[in-house]
Amino acid sequence: MKRFSIVCGLIIAASLVPVRAIAATFSQIVVYGDSLSDLGRAAAATSTLPAQFKFPAYDNGGGRFSNGPIWVEYLANRLDIATNPNTNFAIGGATTGTFNTGQALSPSFVGIQQQVNPGNPAAEISDPNALYVIWGGANDYLAGTTTDPGVPVGNLASEIDTLIQTRQAKNILVFNLPDLGKLPSTRNDPTIATGLDTLTLLHNTALAASIDSLSQANSSVKLSLLDVNSLFKQVVANPSIVGFNNATDGCLLVGCPNPDTYLFWDNIHPTTATHRLIGDLAFQTVSPTPVPEPMTMLGSLMAFGSAVAFKRKLKLSKLTDKELVESA
Repeated sequence: MKRFSIVCGLIIAASLVPVRAIAATFSQIVVYGDSLSDLGRAAAATSTLPAQFKFPAYDNGGGRFSNGPIWVEYLANRLDIATNPNTNFAIGGATTGTFNTGQALSPSFVGIQQQVNPGNPAAEISDPNALYVIWGGANDYLAGTTTDPGVPVGNLASEIDTLIQTRQAKNILVFNLPDLGKLPSTRNDPTIATGLDTLTLLHNTALAASIDSLSQANSSVKLSLLDVNSLFKQVVANPSIVGFNNATDGCLLVGCPNPDTYLFWDNIHPTTATHRLIGDLAFQTVSPTPVPEPMTMLGSLMAFGSAVAFKRKLKLSKLTDKELVESA
C-alpha cells in the first residue's frame, strides 16, 4: 500500500511536467455521470429559468460546475480526441439510479440509469472502439437517498454490465469517490463528516470488488478503476505538491484571488486545476506509457508509475478496510 501511495504522489507531481498527447487509441469518449462530469447539460436545462434556479448558479465555467475545463476535456486533449458534448450524458444532480436532485426543475435531470438506458436508440452509443466512462455515487449519499453502499454500487454494476452486453463496450473506466466527509460543505460537522467518510470507504471497497468480479466474468473487456480517492488524499495531505495552498475551502465562497491554488471551486466541486490532475490520472490509467518532455528524472518516474501502477487494473478489492484507511 505504501508503494501505491508513493507512485500516486509521483504521478501528481509529474502532472506538472509537459507531456505530449498521444495518437488517439479510442474513437470517442462516452461519459455517464453527475455534475463532476457535466459539460453543460444542467445549465442548458435551466437556461430559461430565473437565476436562483439555474444549474449551476454561477457561469464562470461556461456551464460547467467549475471555473474552467473539467477532467474529460483534459483527458480528451491528452488522447488527441475532440471533446464532444453529444457523447457526454452526465448532468448535475444525478444519482446512480433514476433520481436526480434537480428533477423538479426539468425532465432533463435524469439519473445515471436513465443516461445508460435512455429508451431512445439514437442515444444508445454502441462502439467497441470507444472509451466508456462512469463516475457517480456522490449524490446518492449527499442527497440522503441511501445509506447502503450496496444500492449505488449495484446500480453501477448493472449499468456497466449493460454497456458490456448491449453496447459492445471493450474499454470502460470507472471512477471511485473522494472522501465525501472532506468537502467544504461537510467537513465542519464531525458527525456528518465521519458518516460520509465511512460510506465513501464502504462504497469504494464494494465498487472495487464489483469491478474485479465483472473483469473476471468479461475477460475481453478492459475494465479499469480510477482511484480519485487516493489522488484527493495525497493532495489534502500535502497541497503544495501540486502548487495548492488550500485543500479545505471553496474558492468561490471565500473569494480567493487565485483559484489555481485551491482544490475546491465551491462547497462540493473541484477547481479546473484539480480537474486537470484528475484528467492526467485518467490519461495514465487508460493510455500507453507516454514519452515525457523533457525526459527528466521526474518524467522517468511518471513513466515508471504509469507502467507499474496504472496500466493494469487496480485490484483494490484485495485490500482490507484497515489498509485502505492507512493509505490516507
